[in-house]
Amino acid sequence: MSSSTLAAQIADPSWVLDPITTISGVHIALIISSDGIVVGVSEGTAKGTADRAKRDMDDRAKRDMVDRVSAAISSLHGASRAAAVEALGAHEKTPISTITVQLDVDPTSQDGVSAGTLMVMPVGGGTNAYLAAAFGPATPMGIIAQTMATRAKKLGEKVMSVSSRNDGPAS
Repeated sequence: MSSSTLAAQIADPSWVLDPITTISGVHIALIISSDGIVVGVSEGTAKGTADRAKRDMDDRAKRDMVDRVSAAISSLHGASRAAAVEALGAHEKTPISTITVQLDVDPTSQDGVSAGTLMVMPVGGGTNAYLAAAFGPATPMGIIAQTMATRAKKLGEKVMSVSSRNDGPAS
């Protein structure tokens, strides 16, 4: 499934991302295609920004960050898959269920707090898409994992139940 088809089928990604971003400590949640194209992103929290130019700059900076993160996740998935298949002697088609990257103590932190975690899961149903969330160290990983797994499964089911406009009538 191409990223443009996926994006068309997920016109409003909030039903997928909002349950994740409402968990305390979540910084951002994304839906991306396997080639690193952004399909959906959680809304930012640029509250209290009165200056339109500043808001536009913040929006551009966020879009740039999201594009960099999406491209990196696509690469991370490919590299993690190759390493795991080789190290475990698994078949090359064995799917990855979760990739988790935890960062240790942030060297710029005044109180020695760890930077947090990035979790990536494939969306179900053969959609060639990923669901990703970045969250702080105090956020319970189990709650994030369960919420993401539920959302990824529901998204896969929804996307795979909608026929493409190019599909002809069923025979």
